[in-house]
Amino acid sequence: MKLTKILFTIVLLFSANVFAQTETAPTPEPTPDYDTRESILIIRATQIGAMSVKTKKDYENATKLMQNSSHEEAIPAWTAIIKTNPKLMLAFNNRGYSYSQSGKFDLAIEDFNTAIKMSPTAVTYNNRGMTFSAKGDLANALADFSKAVQLSPKESVSYNNRADVYARMGDFERALADQNQAISISPKQGLYFSNRCAVYIKMRDFESAMADCSKAIELSPKLPLSYINRGTVYAQLSKFDSALEDLDTASKITDSHFRIHFDRGVILNQLGRFEEAIESYTKALNLQPMALIYLQRASSYSELDKSDLALADYNKAIEIEPNNAVFYNNRGIHHLNEDNTDQALADFTKAIELNPKLVVAYQNRAFVYHQTGETEKAEADEKTAEKLEDQ
Repeated sequence: MKLTKILFTIVLLFSANVFAQTETAPTPEPTPDYDTRESILIIRATQIGAMSVKTKKDYENATKLMQNSSHEEAIPAWTAIIKTNPKLMLAFNNRGYSYSQSGKFDLAIEDFNTAIKMSPTAVTYNNRGMTFSAKGDLANALADFSKAVQLSPKESVSYNNRADVYARMGDFERALADQNQAISISPKQGLYFSNRCAVYIKMRDFESAMADCSKAIELSPKLPLSYINRGTVYAQLSKFDSALEDLDTASKITDSHFRIHFDRGVILNQLGRFEEAIESYTKALNLQPMALIYLQRASSYSELDKSDLALADYNKAIEIEPNNAVFYNNRGIHHLNEDNTDQALADFTKAIELNPKLVVAYQNRAFVYHQTGETEKAEADEKTAEKLEDQ
């Protein structure tokens, strides 16, 4: 006999998707946290007056490639300019920009280091900070953005970017203060309102978030992130039709943002439209094959009794993130639903090994022990779970 299937309760789309369970079934754990914000790298196409005619032409061609996002072509173009103009700071800055956009973060940092030595400006510190941020080095990113703010306190970009770092660190009060400052300097920049909306969502101030996202859409109606974020707010308020409408609008602007399809999948799953949810998750995976998306699609497959497909997605999620205790916990629930007690026990034990403070893994393993008649082990796990909850 199968256990009750997992029910999903939306808390924050692509942020903290908390799972609800019936009283007798194991309790899944919230998944990892992700943001919908955007920071800004800066390119410069000035100070070319002292160049030769040929260098000016090469510079203009390289700039055009960069601005058209043809970064793999722009990089050798900037390299050729640097060979003949090794003291041209802007060439290093702009090649660093293209390296960063190509995911070559260490090479980008090298170029920004050179640019900073030549010209320690807010622009160069901001760009190196953006690259540190993309690498996940938040401490160095914060230091660079703070330096940029110090050098140009009336430049809004650095406040916006530092707010992003604070938000990722979980310091929402400082993130909000910086975003407020960015908006006070550039009150017509729709992106800043969209980013502040994301901070308010994290703070669970959905009224302020709604106002900011709507303002962002008013100022920048072609900015997809604003519709994505407002869709999150609508979902929080259980206005799922409005949420889907915003996501559909974002999709018309660009169909290449995985968040649009992921969020649609979460809402459709919530509405019980599992086939449509799977279709949306699959589109998201084609754009960004993330473990969390496989985990969510597995749930929809489970709802349709497509056990083999669900298990394949749980396995894929664990293959991508083999040290994620949450994924083992949730796969363990799947095994229980399939009456695979031994495999469920192994997964819950692995989850505890990876994260000894994961309360739900102890609760779930206790559930298994009760099922197998190992009462003492069950009670020991329950006591451990209670102690952790008290802490």
